[in-house]
Amino acid sequence: MTSPHSRWLVPLLGYLVAFGPLSIDMYLPSLPIIAADLDSSQQTVQYSITAFLVGMTFGMLLFGPLSDQLGRKKLLLAGTFLYALTSLGCAIAQSGESLIAYRAFQSIGAAAAAVLARALVRDYFAPKQAAGILSTMHIISMIVMLFAPLLGAYIVEIFDWRWIFYFLAAFSVVAFIGIFALIQEPTRDVAHAPNLEAYLASYVACLKEPKVCFLILTNGFSFAGMFAFIAASAFVYIEHFEYSESTYGLLFSANIGAIIVMTLINKRILHHYSSEHALRFAIFVSVLATLGMTTIGAVSSAIAPLFMLSSMLYISVTGSIGANCLASLFNIIPNRAGTAAGLLVAMQFALGALSTYITTLLFDGTPNSLLLIMAGFGALSFCTFTIVLRIRTA
Repeated sequence: MTSPHSRWLVPLLGYLVAFGPLSIDMYLPSLPIIAADLDSSQQTVQYSITAFLVGMTFGMLLFGPLSDQLGRKKLLLAGTFLYALTSLGCAIAQSGESLIAYRAFQSIGAAAAAVLARALVRDYFAPKQAAGILSTMHIISMIVMLFAPLLGAYIVEIFDWRWIFYFLAAFSVVAFIGIFALIQEPTRDVAHAPNLEAYLASYVACLKEPKVCFLILTNGFSFAGMFAFIAASAFVYIEHFEYSESTYGLLFSANIGAIIVMTLINKRILHHYSSEHALRFAIFVSVLATLGMTTIGAVSSAIAPLFMLSSMLYISVTGSIGANCLASLFNIIPNRAGTAAGLLVAMQFALGALSTYITTLLFDGTPNSLLLIMAGFGALSFCTFTIVLRIRTA
């Protein structure tokens, strides 16, 4: 099935995929300012990231089966409407606790946009077209991640942190209008659509494969280290190193640039080697970064360049680890590819939520503590990967 508005459909789907990274990355430069303005501790404000990731985890698992029964367009409209309302709630929040509550509900709307945009690709396009369109959507997501912190930093410097959430509300209103005007409800046989029980059975079947579980954990722990950086890096750069919000935005964006570079390198590796060999290379780089972060973190005072380079090296391979873990999952359970992808992404957000919670408890405001937290998750990722290798050779 192809939409009569196909010229505008792909840009709209890419726009919807941007909800997730925009919601997380855009307000990071303002975290110290938000804490001061709301008279809250940095820990309380960091919990707003945790709340968002928890909501995304549940949304990633639930919106697929729900949309099979209730329809894509209805849930998309409801999700973007909820996102707009809760973004306004974040903008007028008067305490850290109210910000956390609004962010939790905001994440439900963001999850609806992210999940259902990908589902619509499967509805509207043939498999060969879908692969190219999903790649385009991934590129859009990376570009948004690259520029979102910069945009957020400039909004904070020119206006006020609350305007970030006014911007997100307006962003959602534009999406709502686009969905209403351009999306036609795909024709599906609802009677034969998978129900929630069938989805749960599929998840259980995947998790019965030990190698699947440990590949998902390998990726999840890798991303958990990155989410620790997301939760605390603004306080390190802005409060500890005393950089400006715009400088922090540039430094954060440099990490996304590093992910893009390593993703391109990974793509070249895959021209000559399997996804499992590419995964080994990415894990090797991650281990080097983990050892570097452990060494630097153990030093009494980590300097900015060493903190930046070691954390950037770690973050640079998270995208490659995720892509290669997913490709390996497809090789193991090709008949449950969609379920495997859903589990991988859901565990990413679940361990990300756990990571931000742990970071909030253990982070003491210094770069050393953040590096050691990231190194801990890097070590867990390596340990689970060694189990994957043992299962493979068993």
